Parts: sequence; C-alpha cells; structure tokens
Amino acid sequence: MRKKLAFLAGVVVVAVGLLGAWRWGPFGDDEVVPSCGELAGVLPSVVEGSWTLTRTEPKREADRSRVRCDLDFTSADKSYRGRAVLSLIESNDKAFLRSTATTGPCSGEEVPNPSAARYEVARSCSEKINDKVFAGVFLASEKRYAHVLADFSSPGSPVEQVAAYANSSAQRITDRAMTLEATD
Repeated sequence: MRKKLAFLAGVVVVAVGLLGAWRWGPFGDDEVVPSCGELAGVLPSVVEGSWTLTRTEPKREADRSRVRCDLDFTSADKSYRGRAVLSLIESNDKAFLRSTATTGPCSGEEVPNPSAARYEVARSCSEKINDKVFAGVFLASEKRYAHVLADFSSPGSPVEQVAAYANSSAQRITDRAMTLEATD
C-alpha cells in the first residue's frame, strides 16, 4: 500500500512539474516580448549612437507580454539628440493588435513606411514643433504590436534633414522591435 501511495505521489509530482514546464517554462506558449534592457542593447546597431534607458517596465514579472520603455539618445557623431518611447505587446488576439495599431493617435502628416508590406497594419507620421521633429510609428503583425514615439533635434540642421532622420530612425527601431525575441 505504501509503495502504491509513493508511486501515485511521484506521478502527481511529475505531472505537476510537466504542466508547469509546459505552461510557464521553456515549453510554455505564453506571449513574451523582449525586456527594455534587451531592446536598449540592440538599438545602437539599428540607429548608431548612445541609447540610455530612462524608465523600464515596472511590472515585468507580472506581465511579460507587454513592455514600455523610455530611452534617451545621442547620435554617434553627437549631431542628433532625442528620446524614444517604445511600447510592445504580444498576443494571440490578432483583432486586438490590429485595432490598437489602427486607432493610436498619429499626429502630424502621414509618412511613407518602406516596410509597410510586411505588416498587417503600418502607420507612420511626423510632426515638426519648434526645433524638434516628432516621429510616430504603429505596426501590427499577427502576433505583435509595436509603437514608437520619438523626438529628435539637431541644432543648426535644416528641419527637413532632422525629419528624414527622425522618421527613418523611428521606423528602423519599430521594425527591430517587431522581430526581436525575448531571451529572459
């Protein structure tokens, strides 16, 4: 009788362990987006310069399917400065992702996005206010939503040049965020 109980307890422990590994471990199918640290680590290869994380996701342990990161930026040649707020959501709810990318406030004028064909929804916009250019990008795929709002300035540079830099940078950042896999 003791052997049967021990065997049954062992089976229950193994079953619970496998269920935990399947649900939360390496075999889990939970949606996980990269952390702010992971994103900040790849940004210099996307837009050359110094990227400093100024605010990270406070609830990473509770919800790993969403992240919001605030970053400061100085270009490699120190001619551009700016900030970027990056939001990512991973979900199996394709309609939710599309709706979120479609309804987000895109201020200013619409800007062409060369990688738009790769996404379910792709919106880019740009607005010039004083010496800053604000670039916004909204993307949605079947599994992920990304939004970047970046502002860039470059004292002494023509505003058209700053706008081109801001729009290109915001689009490259968002494209990379859509493909970067979480490692934690």
